Amino acid sequence: MGGTQVKSGKTFSLKMSVGLLGAFGLVVSACGQSSVPAASVSSAGGTIVVGAPECAHCLAMSLLGPKIGSYTVKFEPFGNLTDLTAGLASGAVQVGQIDYTGLVSFLSKGIPIVAISGEVNGGSDFVLADNINLAPNDWAGFKSLVLADKASGHLLTIASQFGTVQDIELRLQLPKYGIDPNTDVNFVNVPYQGMAQALQSGSVQAAIPVQPFAAAITNSGYAKHFAYPYNQAAGNLTNVVVVSPSFLKNHPQEVTQIAKGMNTLVEYLRTPKGKSAWAGAVEHYDNLGATTVNTALAQLTPAIGMPFTQVQAIAASMYAQHLISTPLSTSFLKSHIDYTPLVQATSQSATSLGAPA
Repeated sequence: MGGTQVKSGKTFSLKMSVGLLGAFGLVVSACGQSSVPAASVSSAGGTIVVGAPECAHCLAMSLLGPKIGSYTVKFEPFGNLTDLTAGLASGAVQVGQIDYTGLVSFLSKGIPIVAISGEVNGGSDFVLADNINLAPNDWAGFKSLVLADKASGHLLTIASQFGTVQDIELRLQLPKYGIDPNTDVNFVNVPYQGMAQALQSGSVQAAIPVQPFAAAITNSGYAKHFAYPYNQAAGNLTNVVVVSPSFLKNHPQEVTQIAKGMNTLVEYLRTPKGKSAWAGAVEHYDNLGATTVNTALAQLTPAIGMPFTQVQAIAASMYAQHLISTPLSTSFLKSHIDYTPLVQATSQSATSLGAPA
């Protein structure tokens, strides 16, 4: 589903996954469907298959291997979150990296997964069409524009891929500045890779893309950065690492090794060497230029914690927006977020890693 967008003689190629798809497990761009055979995992060692979409955040997981303790790591990119989660359930994949809206959505559907580690946060960018003359973070000016458009009978239109982290973040942030996301603006469902064209055509006046789509849009002049949508209860929470409950129960030592690997990976991603390797992975899998990749990675924050109150905020907003059919209770969410492997891997307390007090 990737393509080439053209404006004023400028082109950029987007052969990348939509990634971070959250609520509906929507199909991402053209990366092959995975058919990974069940891997052998035992106390004596074996292969641990790590699955992730091909977004800028997610591709950091390709650097987790090649070894975790005595286990060989095989990284598998997936074309959609549904196939990735099916791989976890079947045992073909031992470790999956998804986003928190995906976690909430899949849990609401009864899909058996347990979160064991954070990975990379951030990467959301609220952008405005070039013909909107507002300085970055001028929320008072943006509210005035929104209300003026509403009074004229033409709501300001925002392109957002419904059910994603970016969608939820912006819907939570707008009320902070006196803007009702349900009545004051018009959200339209646009895939990330279609946002540049929607901005260019004038069918939308703003968009909330994820990286590296956001960097491709702003670097190519399709829109300009306005704000990062993190001033709300979910913060900049984005990606989470999950395993199946059966794998967690039957292979606790391996799960602890995975958590140790995640702790090492997150620290590595914060170093110049790690960031360079990460950029190389994104360029390789997504066929993007170094400038776009570096812009994207500068907006991402490696973080191993799983802040429970922020997960609750995402779940509550998804229910309020009718993206899940039933609310998820505190006890239910707690039962699907296990801090024990991270505690063992890092020697930090569960509360310091985000567990509720």
